[in-house]
Amino acid sequence: MPPYLTKRSPWFSFLVHPRGLEDLDHFSASSLLRRYSESEQEYLEKSYSMKPFVAANLQIRSTPAWGELVAVMRPPEVLMTSAGRQEVHAAVDVALSRGTKVVGLGALTSPATGGGQTLLAGLPRGVTITNGNAYTAAVVRGNVVEASQFLGLGNAARVGVVGCTGSVGAAASQLLAEAGFPLLLIGRTLKRALHLLPELQSVAEFSGDLEALAQVEIVVLLTSDPTALLVPEHLRPGTVVIDCAQPANVTAPAPFEARGIRVREGGVVRIPGFHCDYDFRFEHPEETFACMAETYLYAREGIATHSVGRASAVLAREMEAIADRRGVSPRPLRLEGTEPALRLTLEPADVVALTSPEPAVGGRAM
Repeated sequence: MPPYLTKRSPWFSFLVHPRGLEDLDHFSASSLLRRYSESEQEYLEKSYSMKPFVAANLQIRSTPAWGELVAVMRPPEVLMTSAGRQEVHAAVDVALSRGTKVVGLGALTSPATGGGQTLLAGLPRGVTITNGNAYTAAVVRGNVVEASQFLGLGNAARVGVVGCTGSVGAAASQLLAEAGFPLLLIGRTLKRALHLLPELQSVAEFSGDLEALAQVEIVVLLTSDPTALLVPEHLRPGTVVIDCAQPANVTAPAPFEARGIRVREGGVVRIPGFHCDYDFRFEHPEETFACMAETYLYAREGIATHSVGRASAVLAREMEAIADRRGVSPRPLRLEGTEPALRLTLEPADVVALTSPEPAVGGRAM
């Protein structure tokens, strides 16, 4: 009998939210809401007013571990407000009511809560929070190594990191510097980047301008700000773009591909035996986000230390070692093919300026 049909509590819960209409339409309640809505606007209003709920089951075959997907039914522009943060807290309450021991934060549920820091005060003893940033940073480093090998440049490939001061970006930048890559680090402002990453000033170049990316061979997108959209004119032909942001920070891959720029989705891994009832539209059923994988690994290993705020390079290396031991590995970028491997992109109408009563901790992958 499947574990979700018994009285056993899930080992872990992972919070998600609709990144756009395509995500919204994949929730089980969507068809019913559409049927009883007289217009698209009414459908959106009903959908985005729903309370958090358990949306899907997460299983890892041949193991006793299983989890649940908890949906926060608010769009990106609302998630980053105080009202959105309250909904994330409510979603954590749903997870706790199910008896979970580990809560993972996906997409903007992390920056909306200061990388999970605002959730700690109301957390009962024995429950762990992870924002998934540490393992995501390690996977990003692996993505860059793969791209640089494809380009035939080794660790001589110059890498631009957009969102270098974020909850994933800081650790990823440190790992890339340790690997010997020449770095161009771009934050929301040059002053902020220099202030938050002083240890990298001697080994990296800093900028607050996307135009500087014309100097690099590989671009990594790790920002939660959808107004920081990359356009083909920022880059030179032959560049590889690894978009690890959720929602994506590339409006559409086709114009990039037309200029000889490969756009691929990073921060994705494979868990042996993994299955999710919700369709994230991955090409392989065992594929999922690195932050979700970290949530599973926390539960599987019985890790009781919270991972909130900015990830450290030390923890990233530790999570990478645990993932290797459990058979979890980064999904290949598929750079040899010509088709864009970016599943979800923003249409121009979806691009909104996020407003928040306080600065978000920074960009992250889901």
